[in-house]
Amino acid sequence: MATKVYCRVANCVHWDSNRCTAQEITIAVEGTPSNASAISDRETECETFKKRD
Repeated sequence: MATKVYCRVANCVHWDSNRCTAQEITIAVEGTPSNASAISDRETECETFKKRD
């Protein structure tokens, strides 16, 4: 069963009615190495985001 990923970024190509439709999702801590820790949700970013034309 697929995991439901909810998203509020309507201008992303993977967005469909508040759900992410990407095959894979990468989330990172902004501007840091791949093994970094976040202190709050505001420090994280979705690297899967692609702006809709």
